Amino acid sequence: MTAVFRYVHRTRFDAAGRYTLYEIAGLFLAFSAAGWLWEVGLHLLLDGELVNRGTMLGPWLPIYGVGGLLSVLLLDRFSAQPILVFALGAMLSTVMEFATGRYLLAVYDLRWWDYSGYPLNIDGLVSLPTALVFGLGCCTAVYLAAPMLLRMFRQLPHDVFPLLCVLLIALFALDFCASTLHPNTGQGIAVHSAAQDELQVIEPARIEMLLYNLPN
Repeated sequence: MTAVFRYVHRTRFDAAGRYTLYEIAGLFLAFSAAGWLWEVGLHLLLDGELVNRGTMLGPWLPIYGVGGLLSVLLLDRFSAQPILVFALGAMLSTVMEFATGRYLLAVYDLRWWDYSGYPLNIDGLVSLPTALVFGLGCCTAVYLAAPMLLRMFRQLPHDVFPLLCVLLIALFALDFCASTLHPNTGQGIAVHSAAQDELQVIEPARIEMLLYNLPN
């Protein structure tokens, strides 16, 4: 285990330095794609369905891209304290997920995720278990993913990497604009908030009233 932490520490500082705009764009795209793969793979494993998760058409989830990028830019300064990075990452992810969920509900009246069955959830948009998972994800971004990605970016030809970033960002922007008007929905992707409300647990007081009114 000590050897692993030494490797992570060495890899991280080998890739340390001032980020260029292209590197920031590359990290955002990589984290967005990784989030899409995570969501698609998790849904396939749990529900046996291969579906394009998220609001967009392409293989990227911007909430993961923003979350991963902010973790690197904001939490890297606390890298000597992994527990603090984990805690701040969990808080950052929770705030982002709740704000995004409320926005999607307000604009589209749709849910792309629902944690109603999870303990300590708020409106089914955030929960304690998912916050802990995303805290670990932020640690992975800070200590492993970002340093390795930066090393890969800096090994690419100087004229290739910027061009690749510009092309991918252009595709992402087109997809984002189109998906804002016509978001990706369907079975296994999003559910109408009214339909989700019908699945909520009946309050105990209502159960008691129903039992009281049953015929003898």
